[in-house]
Formats: sequence, structure tokens, C-alpha cells
Amino acid sequence: MQKIDDKLLDKFHSGKCTPEEESIIDYLMHYDDNSIDISGMEAELDDLQAASLISKRTEPKKWPFLAAGIAAAVAIIIGAAVLLFNSTEQPVENYTNDIKPGTNKAILTLPNGTTIDLSEAKNGELAVDGGVRVVKQSDGQLLYQFKSKDVKLTPLTPRDSLSALVSVGVPKKNDADHLNTLRTPLGGQYHIALPDGTNVWLNAGSMLKFPSTFEGLAERRVLLSGEAYFEVAQVKTLLGMKKRARKQPFIVKTASQEVMVLGTHFNINAYPDEKETKTTLLEGSVGITAPLLQAEQTMLKPDDQAVNDGSIIRVKKVDTELAVAWMKGEFMFKDDNLESIMRKVARWYNVEVVYEHNEARKEMFGGGVSRYDKISKVLSALEGASDLKFKVIGRKVIVTK
Repeated sequence: MQKIDDKLLDKFHSGKCTPEEESIIDYLMHYDDNSIDISGMEAELDDLQAASLISKRTEPKKWPFLAAGIAAAVAIIIGAAVLLFNSTEQPVENYTNDIKPGTNKAILTLPNGTTIDLSEAKNGELAVDGGVRVVKQSDGQLLYQFKSKDVKLTPLTPRDSLSALVSVGVPKKNDADHLNTLRTPLGGQYHIALPDGTNVWLNAGSMLKFPSTFEGLAERRVLLSGEAYFEVAQVKTLLGMKKRARKQPFIVKTASQEVMVLGTHFNINAYPDEKETKTTLLEGSVGITAPLLQAEQTMLKPDDQAVNDGSIIRVKKVDTELAVAWMKGEFMFKDDNLESIMRKVARWYNVEVVYEHNEARKEMFGGGVSRYDKISKVLSALEGASDLKFKVIGRKVIVTK
């Protein structure tokens, strides 16, 4: 068993190791399990600038998974076989037109057609719709507050009916017109608390449609395009029940499937420009139905990911931190090709990506980098791990060799 020199270990913890010294420590950590005590690494993670693959984050405090993110970062540092990104500073002469990262911004369209730019709206009550108060809180979160005493609703009130979203197909115009629509532009993200208490974090270039209230409805249904992370609240409804309430299912409908839950945490990636819809479960259980693909329901357990490619739904065990890295303000990859990575970059920085050589699209990468740095830091990390070159002209990123 080989022991790491204390001075070298101190340099490692302070982020002052040379690449050669890091290689030595990496070797010992991978091939001599008992050679180094890492019990204190979590508390010192922010100081490991040279060893850590993830830059210091500045994401809003309200976004979850901070503790989980630290643990995941430590796991990556000590356990990954091949990590291609690093925090070494790279030349930035190609990034004279540097681009800032995305921010919390979205457009809300109410059922009556009123449009609100949430990035410009002041905190406080934004609107009232049928007894439902739409409130922007001091942390930027959008909150729907429904008080049943303010308005009387009959079961399945037509104003908030989601019957058009039950089956796969184009929703009827009148039903869609009576829903709220939250849209995040490219370069934007937003957090909303739905009328039932469910929290939703919407990634860049996404859309969520939902009713102003779920009161009087047999199910809670929302429509998603793009990517979102859900923390679903458990609620009960008296609809159709004379003596006792029953749990009210929560259903997320995308273009190719429906995900039904009662109370759980999961992420759905359903961008139109992605070939697959990915549903990743962190807590609880969910059932996925896709009437055009299969008759039976696909059930997921924690750490499962369902991949729907339009012809079949495959389930596999995954590292869920990869799926929700965007929630922690990180780009995190494992054996991803450049084209897939740059689609994420393009949405977050609102840029167009142009490839001068098509073969560059297939280059594989692994590792992570902060989403809260300017685009030059992300592109420098990619350059440092390959022979690729990136140029930024306006809002266009050109990939060359």
C-alpha cells in the first residue's frame, strides 16, 4: 500500500497540483483504495480548483440538489475512469464576442390572453384569474394561489378542462385556449409552483401548459414540450367519492407519451430536436403510457431512466445526477458526442452552432463544467480535451479543427 506524501496532499486540497502530480494522486486513488483519506473532501470541494471538473457555482439558492451535487462531484473526482474536462485556463482569443449564460426568465400567458414577461414583472400579485392569484415571489418563483371560498367550481369546469390532452394528437383549440402557458426562451429557465403545490423547474427553450386550478378535476394534467424537473405534491380529491377522498394522479403529457405519478421527483427531457424522450426517476414511482407504441404501462423505480425513441420504450439504470445536472447549474456528460453537448449549449446560451467538419459532431466527451460561466469557459474546456477549435461570431459558434 502506497502512502501519498502529506505536502502533495496539501497541494491537492488547495488546488495547486501540477498535471503530473494530479496524475499520481489519480492513480493512487483509483488503484490503491486505502491510500488516501477522502472523508473531508466534501467540505473542501470548492477549494479543489485544479482537481475538480466543476467550476464554482453561482446558481440561485432556491434550486435544489446542492448537497447532492457536492456528493456527486466528489464521486466523479474519485471514481471516474476517463475525465476529459479540466479547469486549466485556456486561451480565449477566439471569444472576443463572449456570451453570458442564461438567466431566470420566462413569458406567462394567462387563459384570458394576457401576456406577462416574468423577468421584468415586479414582485407581488401579477394577476387574478377566476379566484386564482398569480404571485411572483421575492426569489423569482411564480406561485399560483387558489382559495376555494373565492369561487365556486363545478366538477370538470369547462374553463380548465384538459380532455383534449388525454389522447395523443392535436389538442382542441378551445381547451388549449383555457390553459396557462409558461414559456422559457433560449437562454432562460424558470421555477413555478403549480396550484396543487407541485414544483416545476423549466429548462431553456421549454413550454408548460396547465390549468389555473385542479379543483374539481379527476386528474391533474399538464402538457410539456422541452425539459422540466418535477417535485409532485400528493393531494386528494373528493370527485365522485361520497364518503372518502382518493389520491389525485398527476399526469405529464408530451408529444409521445404520458407519465402518471402520485407524488415523486423526476426529470423529463422531451425537446422536439432530440431523437428520444428521456424520463429519469429520482424518488417514488411513475408509470409511462404510450398508446401508439404499446398497450401496457412501463413502470419506473428510482434510478431508472425510460428512453422512448418513437418505436419502443427501453428502461435502464443510470446515474440520475447526469439527468439533473442542469438543475445544479452544470453541464455534465458521460460518453456524449459533441453534437448532443452543443445542443444543450445552444439552448442555454441562445446561440447557433455551425460545424465546418461533420466528423466533429461525433467526437466523444466526458466530465463537467459550470453553466454559470460565460460560453468561453465551456468552449475552452472542450478545446482542452480535443483537437477542436471554436470561434464565436455574434451569436454563432463555429466548430473547426
